[in-house]
Amino acid sequence: MISKNRVVSQGGGMPVNRWWRRDPSERYWLEITNRDDIGTNLLAPQVNDQGVEYWSYALVREVRPGDLVLHWDKNHGPGVVGYSHVLGEPFASTIIWQSRGTYGRQRNASGPEAAWQAPLGGYRKLKQPVTQARLREIESRIRSLRDDLAESVVGPVYFPFALSETRPLRAAQGYLAKLPRVLVEELPELLELRQTAISEPHEPEVPDRQSTSRPRPARSTGYGRQQDARRRRAVERYAMDLVLDHYRSLGYEAEDVGDRSPWDVTVRRDGTETHIEVKGSTTSREAIDLTEGEVRHAEGAGTRLIVIDQIDLDDNLHCHGGRWRTWADWTPRREELVATAYRYPLPGGGRAERPQQ
Repeated sequence: MISKNRVVSQGGGMPVNRWWRRDPSERYWLEITNRDDIGTNLLAPQVNDQGVEYWSYALVREVRPGDLVLHWDKNHGPGVVGYSHVLGEPFASTIIWQSRGTYGRQRNASGPEAAWQAPLGGYRKLKQPVTQARLREIESRIRSLRDDLAESVVGPVYFPFALSETRPLRAAQGYLAKLPRVLVEELPELLELRQTAISEPHEPEVPDRQSTSRPRPARSTGYGRQQDARRRRAVERYAMDLVLDHYRSLGYEAEDVGDRSPWDVTVRRDGTETHIEVKGSTTSREAIDLTEGEVRHAEGAGTRLIVIDQIDLDDNLHCHGGRWRTWADWTPRREELVATAYRYPLPGGGRAERPQQ
């Protein structure tokens, strides 16, 4: 059951202003709730107490599979405690709710009413919650980001935080709000979330060391596509060699099998064989990319995951350093996998000719 607040609408009864559709990286939302079952789904009435459509409820039908939903927990914090990803398209459903405020306290909970629902999965608690107190520390910066967004967007932006001259920052009075990408990039605590959302890992010239400074958006490294591929191969080879050398120094027989197997390294000793998945990166990685083959193998056999990130890479493609982390008995959970790319079979009917000017 969710609370149904009586609030002033930001364009209630009007078509939703889908400003984020212009930018595929705008994949973030904020659920503001006191639910006990956070991460189960998004669920909101189709209309408010006055029987009219309300923007914060209507936004539920705007989420798309693969979008990421952060959860603002009113009961514990308050603040952002975790995130989930949208598993499927929104659909019409029903809800039983109790209004808040003077009017709500004068009547009982309603029977089932029309609602919008979207399925969620893979709920993960943030390693470091983003508390209301934390956001108030950077309120001036958040206000600036909101103002910049409002200037660039025609119509309501459905901002997730209420900002005024008389009260400190607080969550918007509503259920679901659009969380702008620039705000996600402002918070180092959301590095895992940002890396989960991108379709390909970005290897910048200067490694990202989880500082408190404002993260910079992904940009070209200046090496060009061919050099970028060489950088990736150099980092991957460095990480593989570290793992191979480490296990050989411990007396294992270690073999690079990545060119013929859905894992990277096989190590053997005393009749025992272990399969190892190796990931290397120059950035601080809180999310990694996996192929379907890697996932299936880890599901069916005991696999060890080794991630070596924060690798230093110079202009001559020489690597050194790095942070080593190991997950000894690793099996990725399907519900925690987030789709960042699709493989699409081409339909028939493509014309074998170049378009005319």
